[in-house]
Amino acid sequence: MATPQKTSLPIDNNLTIQHLVNQHNEPHTTHYDRTEATIHHNEQTTNVLSKRKLEDQTEHTNDQQSPFKTTLTPIFSTSDSHLDVPFWKKIMSNRPFFEPKEIGNFSLLNRGDTKECFEDDRYLRKYIYPLKTVDVKFDCTVGESTFELQGQNKNIDSLLWWLLRHKNEYYQNGRFTFDFLSWRGVLRLIMFTLFEKLSDYLLAIVRYKNSYFLCEFSTDLQVKQESDMTAKHRSYCYWGHKFEDYVTKEIIESSPSPMKQYTGVFYSVLDCYRLLYAAEMDCVIENKSNNDKNKVVQEHVELKICSGNSLADLPFNYNRKYAKWWLQSYLAGIKTMIIGLRDDNGFVNKIAPLEISKMENATHTWNAACFLNFFLNFAQFVEKNVVEDYNVNEKQVFLFYFSPSEQRITVQKSSDEKFHFLPDWFTSAFD
Repeated sequence: MATPQKTSLPIDNNLTIQHLVNQHNEPHTTHYDRTEATIHHNEQTTNVLSKRKLEDQTEHTNDQQSPFKTTLTPIFSTSDSHLDVPFWKKIMSNRPFFEPKEIGNFSLLNRGDTKECFEDDRYLRKYIYPLKTVDVKFDCTVGESTFELQGQNKNIDSLLWWLLRHKNEYYQNGRFTFDFLSWRGVLRLIMFTLFEKLSDYLLAIVRYKNSYFLCEFSTDLQVKQESDMTAKHRSYCYWGHKFEDYVTKEIIESSPSPMKQYTGVFYSVLDCYRLLYAAEMDCVIENKSNNDKNKVVQEHVELKICSGNSLADLPFNYNRKYAKWWLQSYLAGIKTMIIGLRDDNGFVNKIAPLEISKMENATHTWNAACFLNFFLNFAQFVEKNVVEDYNVNEKQVFLFYFSPSEQRITVQKSSDEKFHFLPDWFTSAFD
C-alpha cells in the first residue's frame, strides 16, 4: 500500500492581497474608494464621509476609480469622542460578506519574545480521535496541583515579526496593503461588545503607514477579576488545557504546556475593510483527499470543554457564552468544534463534534450579522478619530476604552510609554 502523502493546511504563501480581494463577491481593486457610503437606517438616508485619506490614483498602475460600492451600517454615536453600543437587533440584518483565508503560520513559545518564534508548524497538534461521538474517561485533574495559571501576553510583537518577514508581500508604495492588524482575540472582543455586561477592555490603536494597528492592554478591572478568580474557576481553566492534551497526544504528560502555540495568520475582507490578524489554533484533523487517496488533507478544529452529558444539554438557544465560542471559530474559518462533556469532578466522559453552523442556527439571541456590523461601526469610529499617521518620535497612541456599565466606547490620546506597543525594531524597517 502506498504511503499517504501529507498535504499541509491550505496555505498559499505566494497568495497576494490582490488575489484574495478578487475572490470577494463584489468586483473591486486592492484599494478602496470609501469617500461616500450610503447608509440606510430608520428609512433615513445619510451620507457619511470617511476621513481616511484616499490614495493618489497616479501612484497606481490601475488609475481607474474602484468599482467597489458598499452599504454600511450607521454609527450609533452622539459625538466623535464616543460610540454607544446599540441593541443588537438594530444591526442584525444585511450580513456583510466575510470569508477568512489562512495566508501563513508560525509557532511560538511567547508572544512577547520574537526569539521564540519559528515560521513552521512544530507546535501544531493533531486530533487523534475519529470525528464522531466517542465515550471516554479523561481525568482532567491530573497534574492540577503543580500547574500555575499564567495570563496570556497581549502584545503583538510576534505578529509584527511575521509581518516583517513578509514585508515585500504586504507593504507596497509606502503603505501596508491591509486596513486593520490585530490578534483574533481583539476582533472577537470588539464584536462581542454588543453583549458584554461585566468586563471592560482597553485597546491602544495607531494608524501607521495608512493602516490601523490594534493592541489590547489589561485594565484594573480585569486584573481584579483575575485575582478574585475562585479556585473552582481556576480548575475549569486547567481542565480545558488538560483536555487538549488528552485528545491531541498519544502519550499524556502530567501537566500540559499551554505556552507552546501554533498560530495561523488570516486575511479577510469585511465589507470595505481588509483585515490581517493572527490566531492561536488548537489542532487539526487529517483526512484523505477526495481527489487523491494518497494525500492527507488537514483541517483546523476548535477544542472546548463544558459540563453536560450530551450536546443536547447545552443551551445554545439562549446562552450567549456560546456566541463567544462561535466567534472564535468563525473568525478563523473553523467549521467544526470538538466538545468535551465533563462532570463536576473534572472527568470528561464523552467527546462529540459540533458544526458551528448548527450553533448559530439554534440561537435566537444573536446572529453573525450583528457582530460583523458592529465591527463596521467600530471601524468607522476609529477612522473618525485616528486620522494622522503614527509619529515614531512622539509615539502618541489613541486609547479606546469600553465601559460595561455605560455601554459606551470612549477615546482619548496618550503619550504614556506603557502604551507604546509598536517597537523600534519594527518601525525602523519602514523608515
